[in-house]
Amino acid sequence: MLSFRLFLCTALLALGPAVSTPLFASSAASKQSATATKAGNVRLLIQRAGNGKAMVVSNTLDVPVEVTLRLTRMVNVAGVGKGVIRKTVPANSQLRIATLRKRQAGYPLMYRHTFSYGLIYSPEPGKRGNVGGHAYALPWKGGPFRISQGAGGDFSHNSPRGRYAVDIAMPVGTPIIAAREGTVVKVRNSQGGRFPDPAGNHVRVRHDDGTHGAYLHLQRGSVQVKPGQRVKTGTLLGKSGNTGRSTGPHLHFVVQKAHGEALVSIPFRFDRPVNSLPNFALSEK
Repeated sequence: MLSFRLFLCTALLALGPAVSTPLFASSAASKQSATATKAGNVRLLIQRAGNGKAMVVSNTLDVPVEVTLRLTRMVNVAGVGKGVIRKTVPANSQLRIATLRKRQAGYPLMYRHTFSYGLIYSPEPGKRGNVGGHAYALPWKGGPFRISQGAGGDFSHNSPRGRYAVDIAMPVGTPIIAAREGTVVKVRNSQGGRFPDPAGNHVRVRHDDGTHGAYLHLQRGSVQVKPGQRVKTGTLLGKSGNTGRSTGPHLHFVVQKAHGEALVSIPFRFDRPVNSLPNFALSEK
């Protein structure tokens, strides 16, 4: 089955939940055996397993994820082959992805590890892992650009309004286009910095099914549309920027729907893959 994989990694702009910090560990020195899980997140849990270590992934997102665990500088470690493990973890579940065993019982386990994950979106309705509904065009021109913070990110994607948002790192001035046809319902175009609106300059488009697409942190004075204007997929909305609560130039894109008096984010899929950033936080180049 053809699947789109939207890979989410940490980057210079904002740290998401997709990685554990590097660890030079031994069975005596490693105290990171149970990182606390968090709703709407993906975590690597390192637990004792006899005289070794069990590497368990907790996925509390509503969609399955593909995880990658890389082990390097291994000393006295058996059971993990060359040290690269890739597994699919179902939505709202835990899965042991590897068990590290000692080659020699009297000596410690020693290793470094990195961990990342990506959402798995299937374009086929009814298939496992499917995020149904509309397939969104990429909301920019140029690139290729990459995800800098994904769903459930610790920095800002941890509220009902933004849980399934994505941040795409890109230079200021990149053309931002409508990812889906609809009607513009709100714009901001005059903010020069972080205040007053955390979203900075932005465009909100209501789609025909009632959902909204929001494009945040746009460049001051760049917005090209007005409330009430009908836009097609690919219509120029403005240019990317670094306004509002932004730690670097990027586009924040989120799909939302009404829930009572509020708007909540919902899972969505792009109509093509989006590449992943190198894991700068772990010096992977």
